[in-house]
Amino acid sequence: MRLWKSLVVPYILVLVILIIAFTSLKSESEGERWTSRKLTKGEPSGERQDGRTTVSSSISVDEKSRQDLFGVAGSLSTEKSSSIRITVTLPSKYANLADNKSSNRLEVYKKRKLEISKTCRKYGLGRFSQTADEDADGGRRLETSMLYRQMEDTFPVPVENSFMWEKNWHLLYCWIHKVASSSWSQVFFNLVGKQVPASRLHEAAQFFHPTSADLSEAVTNSLVFTFVRHPFERLVSAFRDKFELAKKSAYVYSRFAAKVLRTPKLRLTSRRPTFREFADYLIREPVSEYNDHWVPYWLHCHLCQMEYDVVGKMETLGEDIEFITGVTGLSSTNITMPWTNRHNSGSNVSLQYFSSLDLDTVKALHRIYSIDFDMFGYDVQPYLDLFKP
Repeated sequence: MRLWKSLVVPYILVLVILIIAFTSLKSESEGERWTSRKLTKGEPSGERQDGRTTVSSSISVDEKSRQDLFGVAGSLSTEKSSSIRITVTLPSKYANLADNKSSNRLEVYKKRKLEISKTCRKYGLGRFSQTADEDADGGRRLETSMLYRQMEDTFPVPVENSFMWEKNWHLLYCWIHKVASSSWSQVFFNLVGKQVPASRLHEAAQFFHPTSADLSEAVTNSLVFTFVRHPFERLVSAFRDKFELAKKSAYVYSRFAAKVLRTPKLRLTSRRPTFREFADYLIREPVSEYNDHWVPYWLHCHLCQMEYDVVGKMETLGEDIEFITGVTGLSSTNITMPWTNRHNSGSNVSLQYFSSLDLDTVKALHRIYSIDFDMFGYDVQPYLDLFKP
């Protein structure tokens, strides 16, 4: 009996110590998570849920199906780089958010999310369709709400088609053309060890988009984010890139230039559209027929239907990227944020292009993109002031 006790008692003591230690570690880990949104990602072991270690050069289980999307299996080269670990809980520097600048960034994102929900509620859109604000402006507010609801009801793109999902890194990104989308596409390809020429970065939208069946898991287990910029600056950037500078044989030019020019058939000898003609095209064309380079943000990213963790802006690009790479662990890797499109399309350039329009045209464009202006706090007044007497 004494021998039995001498053998069992130490095991019991060890078991109690292990239970206490496990409870303490679990509590500490939970405390380090981003309090605004817990990302249920498992343990920060650098292993996938299927038990395999994730390395930037590894090929995922659905690699064949991804390659098939490109038409030629194996057409993209795979280049080895240093091992990349998945960071599940926040890095130690984010453990006490109240004591460092990440706390300020969280407040910024909370305020941005509040403005998004406020705007959606104002017009009764998406998940706020039953909670629209009172019609404080009379029939004018009702008419505007009906316009935006019609846009929402007729928008043909499924939610999942607007996103890129990197499951192993828990990133769910709504790509918006002309707002650093090429740069993020390159980052996503780098994370899976793909070297892709700049001319094919747009294929990331198809390569990484989740299926409708995967969307719920992707939202639950990922950092959901997007980036925006001043809506009119984006329009000018899109016009320059797709109509002024693009080859006439390029996809967007060959498909949309004839509509912009209002000509039945486009020839290589045809002149290029002007910005005025592009603006007139946007006003007369139903938003449901827009190319994704100029679809309003709130429609393309389904901002009234989904809740985002981070909405970054071009004006705060550096801070937003630093935060995203910090909380996801990307900052601990050798992956950098490229800047693939360097055409200057800032506010001064945009104002120059808009000066070729008239006041009524600018107001009509603002009406189409008004929700984007309201959601993200952008100012249309400098564009209206162009036409002051």
